[in-house]
Amino acid sequence: MDKRQKILIVDDSKLNRDILKEILGDAYNYLEAENGNQAIQMIGENIGIDLMLLDINMPQMNGFEVLKIVKRSQCIAETPVIMISSEDAVDTMRKAYELGITDYITRPFDSVIVKKRVQNTLGLYMNQKHLINVVYNQVYEKEENNNIMIRIMSNILGSRNSESREHILHIKTATEMMLRQLVKVTDAYPLTEADIALITTVSSLHDIGKIRIPEGILNKPGRLTDEEFKIMKTHSELGAAIIKDMDFPQNHPLVHTAWEICRWHHERWDGKGYPDGLKGEEIPISAQVVSIVDVYDALTSERCYKKAFDHDTAIQMILDGQCGQFNPILLKCLKELSTQLSKMLGKEMDDNKYYHEAQRLSNEILSDKSLPNQIYTQSLVKVMQEKIDFFKSNSGINSIDYNASSGQLTIINEKQKIIYQRDDSGIDVFKVFEVSEEDIQNIIDLLEQTSIKNKEISLQIKARLENKRQMYNLKLHTLWTPLKKDGYIGIIGYFDTVK
Repeated sequence: MDKRQKILIVDDSKLNRDILKEILGDAYNYLEAENGNQAIQMIGENIGIDLMLLDINMPQMNGFEVLKIVKRSQCIAETPVIMISSEDAVDTMRKAYELGITDYITRPFDSVIVKKRVQNTLGLYMNQKHLINVVYNQVYEKEENNNIMIRIMSNILGSRNSESREHILHIKTATEMMLRQLVKVTDAYPLTEADIALITTVSSLHDIGKIRIPEGILNKPGRLTDEEFKIMKTHSELGAAIIKDMDFPQNHPLVHTAWEICRWHHERWDGKGYPDGLKGEEIPISAQVVSIVDVYDALTSERCYKKAFDHDTAIQMILDGQCGQFNPILLKCLKELSTQLSKMLGKEMDDNKYYHEAQRLSNEILSDKSLPNQIYTQSLVKVMQEKIDFFKSNSGINSIDYNASSGQLTIINEKQKIIYQRDDSGIDVFKVFEVSEEDIQNIIDLLEQTSIKNKEISLQIKARLENKRQMYNLKLHTLWTPLKKDGYIGIIGYFDTVK
């Protein structure tokens, strides 16, 4: 693979383009555009342009118009631009710098100046990307460690009592949803992004006190006696005590918030909760939010002592005050989040069917240190929406979902049952389904011809699915992202019986 940096030269004069290439030499790969329209098209088609040398005066679209487009699309944040012009007027240069250029070179060219400014600009951006990636990787590593610890904790608590091991993860997810909805509907609680992240993380500790509750009470398959319920209620105080006994500064925001949530997530708006009978805004908003989502998840989850209520019934029970009184603003948030909460808990999984794949894809993108991070979120969302739209329009047939990097592949039949799953890139999946060598080679050849503009292939093959060998229409859709430079990141598709 050619690892030379890629420079796009945009100038309507072939002579000027040739002069620049001659000055810069063979150290770079070159793309050439003779007008602004071509330049914009090339920026869209060619991933990984490291520098653009841009002339001002060109037909069809001049340099300033190109700059406005790349600035609006945020490409200029990833690709530096050096403006080239025979004009040295201060107003012209000022306008170019205001539009985001990194440097300005005037004609006639001085070979030493051109060479040095290109080298300096490329070096500066390489260092900047490296520093961004270092910081981002550190942030990502901390977030990944948090998630791992939360999953470990959920397994520890879940293995000891009858509550679902997903309970802690549900609380974490629902807490963040409620906090974000809260800041949308009111400014009464001026929560920052840091506040939301902190409360979301420590919400996972809300029931930590249950590790000190006797197992016979914790897992009793029936109604607790008054005395047993009294002991069970002490878990909130026990959890707060665990936090307080730890050798951490108690005034640290995370430690203090964890203590509040552990102790007060069973307090109620009307003062009829426990352990301290706090009322209204005496209860910290962190504990209020965890309290209401804890009740919702408890209602909609099956426990050893009860069946699960359906989503709508649980929401209505909370709104009607059957589970204690809550902050009216939080009740409003709960009502507005009803659909999202239902999806989160698997009651209506249409658009969240690929939630775990989204997490995996996010991890994959973040782990690639060569990728720019500023647009990874938009790219991830776009890819996931593409998958959702594809499977929605082709529902009710055998579906394929393949990760090109990890080799992870899942095939699901029309009844949404997994009929094949593996994550070993060494296995030839088409041979597993008894597809002929000729058809396999045909599929490979067609896939190699796909691109970000031509993503789909269709053909007929003979294959064996669920012990039925017959002819199928095979449609494969490749997934692409500008964050990955060396081909598609995955394949989705379907087998449909030939009628």
